[in-house]
Amino acid sequence: MSCCRLGWLSLLAACGAAPVVEPVESAPPPVTGTSSLTIVDASLRARAQLLFAKALDDNVAIATLRDLCTVAPKRLSGSPGAEAAVRWSIDQMLGMGLQNVHAEPVLVPCWVRGVESARVVGDGRELRITALGGSIGTGAQGVTAELLEVRSFEQLRELGDRARGKIVFFNRPMPRALRRTGQAYGEAVPQRSNGAIEAGKAGAVAALVRSMTTTIDQWPHTGAMRYEDGVPMVPAAAVCTEDAELLAARLKQGAVRVQLQLGCETRPDVMSANVVGELRGSSRADGIVVIGAHLDAWDLGTGAHDDGAGCVHVLEALRLLQACGIQPKRTIRAVLFMNEENGLRGAEAYARAHAAERHVAAIESDSGGFTPQGFTCSLSGEAAEAVRAQFRPLDEFGAGIFLAGGGAGGADIAPLGAQGAALFGLMVDGQRYFDYHHTAVDTIDAVHERELAMGAATLAYAASVLADR
Repeated sequence: MSCCRLGWLSLLAACGAAPVVEPVESAPPPVTGTSSLTIVDASLRARAQLLFAKALDDNVAIATLRDLCTVAPKRLSGSPGAEAAVRWSIDQMLGMGLQNVHAEPVLVPCWVRGVESARVVGDGRELRITALGGSIGTGAQGVTAELLEVRSFEQLRELGDRARGKIVFFNRPMPRALRRTGQAYGEAVPQRSNGAIEAGKAGAVAALVRSMTTTIDQWPHTGAMRYEDGVPMVPAAAVCTEDAELLAARLKQGAVRVQLQLGCETRPDVMSANVVGELRGSSRADGIVVIGAHLDAWDLGTGAHDDGAGCVHVLEALRLLQACGIQPKRTIRAVLFMNEENGLRGAEAYARAHAAERHVAAIESDSGGFTPQGFTCSLSGEAAEAVRAQFRPLDEFGAGIFLAGGGAGGADIAPLGAQGAALFGLMVDGQRYFDYHHTAVDTIDAVHERELAMGAATLAYAASVLADR
């Protein structure tokens, strides 16, 4: 959700990959004397100052995000909202005067939520739940069964036949002790991604998963889950952390039965699109720099942070470069990807369609609209240090963190890495991200206008530097 470092963390977790090891930040090498690097840094510092001043003074980013969240608030791939978002994006790019603006068709899944409810049998206590994306429904009668609480897949397997006929309650919290919330998410999210598979293997009738947040609150968090061929499919839902704590306390006192009803269903695939537009380079035709975010969003809130903010970062970055008269040498291509949340088909389709082009670099924004802190980077060694030196002017704005060897940069641009592109992920202050991620409160009210504007300026600066290399 996720960088998005969050997006690729969840992707790795969903695929059963090994735990992610955070890259180690090293101190930049000192700059001494009056070398050409010092002169370049002075020019780049002026560029960064211009972009940040323009972004904060114009304050266009928040208005653009408000417009997106108003025109297309529910834009899960395959939905009418997603199609409205495609039309909105094309209009925005044309209005900005970008070149080569077009939609690139992609076939996407169509999953519909429907009614959803849960209650404790006996006292009728209502539980705040939401279906996980891709889940099957329960049928009109719902599912009623005893809860079985576990903290890991290993524990579930050890219980053997005790899970048969039960609702498996996966109650592993995101580890609060981890400083980087994306890493905490990566450690806990397999229970959401693969919980229904493990519950099906154990003979359970449903999976109920603790929401992915460190906060104890009343908002259930949705997100993608999956099934496995040959394993019985069972419905899966997330429960808010307040109710997860309640259920855990009640289970200590004795058996708890829950009635769960989900009306969700998967319909036939529908045609949607990625949206592409360019700020043409002035002098170099030997490569393209992509800046991207995902246009789709879960249907509970309006996708303001995930990933409306990223879309606005991308659009605003190109607006800022034009407004400040900064003409990149290479073309910077904006790509708003469809279907990141529940399939990555947009990412795969873009990589296939443009495999013959040379992408020298790609940057993704999918961590929310919070205060920018810097970038992850797939490069290492001397190549990484050369870019780090040019990114150094971002230190002045608190966005100078540079994590070399930092992985795929984001789920949507990851396929470009296999084609040779250097990958970068925009890092932001993520401490509050999972308060909103995939919930009904991921709305415009959760986004601070100055933080959003600074993120756009950070992306604009990075893209322009990479395009000039």
